[in-house]
Amino acid sequence: MRLAAVQVDARLQDYMESLLPRRDPVVERIERQVEEQNIPAVGPLEGQLLYLLLKTHRSADVLELGTAVGYSAIWLARGCSGKVTTVELQAERAQQARQNLEDAGLGDRVQVVEGDAIGYLERTQGQVDCVFNDLLNSFPDEATVERCVQLSLARLRPGGLLLADNALGRGEVVRPSSRQSRNISRYNELVARAPQLESVIVPLRDGVSVARLKD
Repeated sequence: MRLAAVQVDARLQDYMESLLPRRDPVVERIERQVEEQNIPAVGPLEGQLLYLLLKTHRSADVLELGTAVGYSAIWLARGCSGKVTTVELQAERAQQARQNLEDAGLGDRVQVVEGDAIGYLERTQGQVDCVFNDLLNSFPDEATVERCVQLSLARLRPGGLLLADNALGRGEVVRPSSRQSRNISRYNELVARAPQLESVIVPLRDGVSVARLKD
């Protein structure tokens, strides 16, 4: 049965955010920074979702692709019991992230690596309980998307989580015409059709792809 969808407009967004636990001053400051400087980042609702997913999954460690200024890394670090490694291409943002994480008391639990995410995946080894991809809007082509998914799956332990932000591409994934929307659509197809994954897209903000690697 197909039910009528509820459009999450600004009023509902504000309502849902009003029900969240109060964020600490450091997180609130970074939220203002993200908004004022138009920095791409997850919102507090997505942050709480990531936190709860990791808590429920009892994740020990996380690999994040795309740091920006460290906002999502804070949620990931507070949700897992161990360490977060996060990869950021832009040196200035990586430095901002390190400072923000230090201010949040997480400097010893989050390692910010400067460099290309695909290159990092190719030259490093070791499995983690969760890979969070925050680069769906940044891939140059579908071949890079496919390579990223392949490399990410190789880094997951059995039962691990593969998560991604911006899985709905502002609605353009329904009829993808731009390079960006085609890349996101390709990611979604790969995740949905992978026999070793169980997955769903949560229509929160711009969509959160949630997948689990089967045991």
